[in-house]
Amino acid sequence: MKKGFSLLELIFVISVVGIIVSLSIQKNNLSKIKLAKNQILLHLKYTRYIAMVDNKYDYKDSEWYKKRWSLRFENCDKVIGGLFYTIYSDENEGGGVNKEEVLKDPLTNNYIFATSCKQDALYDKSKFVLLTQEYEIENIDISCNQTSTVGQISFGNDGKVYAKNGKSEDDYEITEPCVINLSDKHNQSEKITIYPKSGYIEG
Repeated sequence: MKKGFSLLELIFVISVVGIIVSLSIQKNNLSKIKLAKNQILLHLKYTRYIAMVDNKYDYKDSEWYKKRWSLRFENCDKVIGGLFYTIYSDENEGGGVNKEEVLKDPLTNNYIFATSCKQDALYDKSKFVLLTQEYEIENIDISCNQTSTVGQISFGNDGKVYAKNGKSEDDYEITEPCVINLSDKHNQSEKITIYPKSGYIEG
């Protein structure tokens, strides 16, 4: 009887510890995806602010709108896998992203950029843009995506929002709320909404 009671006690303790650990793991996983959402929210608002104070209009350049400040989500190199994002202004209007065109994080002075998620010798790029490596984000779905990759959000200095910088100034302006859905490997999700006309961001 005594041995049986001890076994029951042991099973009870293990069960309780298991529940506590499970809840703790869920809390930590939830905090990671929330941290990712908050980081993206902060950088989206920063991009919008920079766009409003840095008017890219140039009457001498018919394609000036390609220089709008944008936050672009991309896939990492296939060997590495995962997702990242960068904030840039396409100054040379070439369509690609060079480090010299990228915004710096005012808190760390690191570039909000990653070269296909690879490290380099300078270590001057923010690790917080590595959404899969840092936050276990596995998928990003952008309701207004018009690109051939994960998607981007571009801001005009007038508050208007664009899903892509097209062939004319008004191409790809969003007219409905754009929802960014994040999901992680634990099947948890978070969303961010960007509204047309004003560029108001909610999350």
